[in-house]
Amino acid sequence: MLDGLVAFLGGEAKTVAFAVVSGVVGFLAKGVYDLVAARRKDQLDRVNQQLKLLYGPLYALDRAGSIAWAAFRSKVRPEGAFFGEGTPPTEDELTAWRRWMVTVFKPQHDEMSSILTENADLLLEAELVSPLQQFCAHVAAYKVVFEQWQLGDFSQHHSVVNYPDALAGYLETSFRRLKADQSKLLGQ
Repeated sequence: MLDGLVAFLGGEAKTVAFAVVSGVVGFLAKGVYDLVAARRKDQLDRVNQQLKLLYGPLYALDRAGSIAWAAFRSKVRPEGAFFGEGTPPTEDELTAWRRWMVTVFKPQHDEMSSILTENADLLLEAELVSPLQQFCAHVAAYKVVFEQWQLGDFSQHHSVVNYPDALAGYLETSFRRLKADQSKLLGQ
C-alpha cells in the first residue's frame, strides 16, 4: 500500500519526505547534543567550584601546615613526642609551642574550618566524612585551650581531640580525583 502511495505521489514526494525526515532527525540530534553539552558544562562548573572554593584551599592549607609543623618540630623537641610518654617539655619548649599554635596553626585551622563550613555543599560525599568531622572537633576543642591561655592559665597545652592523621590523605585523594575529573571534562 505504501509503495502504491509513493508511486502515486512520484519522485517529488520522496524528496519532500526525505527532507522532512532529515530535518526532524537533525533537530532531535541537535537537541540531544545540546542536552549532553549543557550537562557536561554543569559538571565542569561544579568540579571547578569544588576545586576553587573547597578542596583546593583545604589541600593547600593542609600541605602548608604539614610543612610548617615539620619545620617547627625540627627546631623544637625533634627527638620525640611533644606530650605524652617520656621527658615533659621544658618551659621554653612550651612557650615555643604556644607561640606556634597561636601564630601559625590557629589562624590556619580557623581558615580551614571557615572554608569547610561555608562550602560544605561542595563536598564529594553526601555526609561529612570522619577526617573532616575530627578536624572540626579538633578546632572546636582547641578554643578552650586558647581561651585559657588568654587568661594566663597554661595548665593545658593541647586539644582533647587530636588533629586527624587521615585528613591529609583524604584531601590529597579528593583533590587529585577532582583534577582528573576536570581534565576529562575539558577533553584533555
